[in-house]
Amino acid sequence: MVKASLLVFVVLTVIIAWALKRRQTAPSPAGFVAKKRAAVRLWFDAAAIAVVVTLVTLMGMHWLRLGTWWSG
Repeated sequence: MVKASLLVFVVLTVIIAWALKRRQTAPSPAGFVAKKRAAVRLWFDAAAIAVVVTLVTLMGMHWLRLGTWWSG
């Protein structure tokens, strides 16, 4: 279960980072450090969103499992 959760988290992070990168309208800042900070910020934001999505998915799966366990 943990391996599957980590796999889902990594895949979601990559997909969300790709979507956020495509959605950016302003060009990256000019300096080297500014570009690196923007890249780190992009991955941090993507990881934060992926954590929330992964936790909500796991809670939903757990809720469904408990619901079928209690009803059956």
